[in-house]
Amino acid sequence: MTEKISVDTDCQADEAWVLGVQRKLYQQSKANPDLAWRDLWGWLTDSRTIRHAWRRISTNKGKRSAGVDGVTVEYIRKWIGEQKFLDGIRAELRSGAYRPSPSRRKLIPKAGKPGQFRPLGIPTVKDRVIQGAVKVILEPIFEAQFWPVSYGFRPGRSSHGALEHIRLAIQPRKREKDSRRHQMPYSWIIEGDIKGCFDNINHHHLMDRLRARIADRRVTGLIGQFLKAGVLAEDKFLRTEAGTPQGGIISPLLANIALSAIEERYERWVYHRKKIQERRLSDGAAAALGARNRDRRAGRCVFFPIRYADDFVVLVSGTQEDAIAEKSALADYLRQTTGLELSPEKTKITAVMEGFEFLGFHVTMRWDKRYGYFPRIEIPKAKAADLRHKIKRCTKVDTNFAALGTKLSELNFILRGWADYYRHCTRAGKVFTSLDWFVTRRIWCWLRRKRRKARVGDIMRSFGRSSRRPARRVWREGPHEQYILAWTPIRRFQLGWMKQPNFA
Repeated sequence: MTEKISVDTDCQADEAWVLGVQRKLYQQSKANPDLAWRDLWGWLTDSRTIRHAWRRISTNKGKRSAGVDGVTVEYIRKWIGEQKFLDGIRAELRSGAYRPSPSRRKLIPKAGKPGQFRPLGIPTVKDRVIQGAVKVILEPIFEAQFWPVSYGFRPGRSSHGALEHIRLAIQPRKREKDSRRHQMPYSWIIEGDIKGCFDNINHHHLMDRLRARIADRRVTGLIGQFLKAGVLAEDKFLRTEAGTPQGGIISPLLANIALSAIEERYERWVYHRKKIQERRLSDGAAAALGARNRDRRAGRCVFFPIRYADDFVVLVSGTQEDAIAEKSALADYLRQTTGLELSPEKTKITAVMEGFEFLGFHVTMRWDKRYGYFPRIEIPKAKAADLRHKIKRCTKVDTNFAALGTKLSELNFILRGWADYYRHCTRAGKVFTSLDWFVTRRIWCWLRRKRRKARVGDIMRSFGRSSRRPARRVWREGPHEQYILAWTPIRRFQLGWMKQPNFA
């Protein structure tokens, strides 16, 4: 007799099967970059793939968010049943009766931009599970073909990797007679800014790029339905004629597929894929490096892009006129291939010596009398000022009702995340130390307002020795104590720390 496997039993077997399928797809896609996959529907609608997608959806932070139907993960577990719910999804996909629901639009305030909001589309739980299953199948196929200069929304890659790649690219290597580095490989930077990237991606261009690798019409048709599902905002249905709604499981992958056209424009200097020749022993990256070196020696202009999602920079080895001409040509190219527009006001051309902002960091060149010019990634002063403002808001007069332990937990959550993001910057310790002094002072002022009639000695009883470093005194109450930014280990990010996905 056969017994139906429950959702929570034999989880490792499902994970192993899915990983085996992903490895097969990745290896075949890596070996055959022009192969179009024709039979993916069976893997997509397999019960093990759907169960794998359900586990991802039901264990992440967004499991409490409901779509337009008001159904959450907890509701499904309590009133419908996981197995019955997943069997219904599989039956709808197999029969062709499935139709995605519109996404529920929610406006998220943009950090540091009062009055501006980012539209977030929240699909239903059913749609999220099916999008997760689609992503399981498509991600290894396209991950094998994504370019090495792309870092956004990819497994094992981060913004720190993109910044370190920029630092290594603009670092001078040739020493002059005085043993110092004076000449920089790139003189100008094109700071790319796309107008409403996720909301304006052309569906026709995106589907053409998708069909070049996915020839299974049932899979491409399902993705097309997701793109045209629409949005429900304030009880009003809005059609989605363009764009991929932010908040969907598959939206980042589709955006990367569309935006990879930026790197393809600079294939000669980034990664030889179509230009590679069988007689050569070098791979695509080494061949592109040789092309960059040859073009520099010959006095020709070199362009090298580095992209994180829709934020990208193009390093220019040439004159300012070359950078201006390339900016105009890139805008026309994006308009034709993806339907996206570069913002004329925000797309800047900056000299490397002046420095530029990227992903919330300041990248600049500094002079050292021993070595010459060298690049540095620093914490922008505006970001430190934003953190001080946030700390002030958390310690205002109207927050005096909270206990000290609760307030420390709230502040520590902000400080720990900020320190983890900027701990790879040059001279971050100096900034961290000044911020620690500011936080300590703000907590003291907050306690003075909270306990107006208390003596100074009574308040200072909460300022005791830290359990982590007894030589340092911090604000503490019970198990809660002030997080010290200066104790964060500071080290330059290494590209070798980035991990490949399991299927690779």
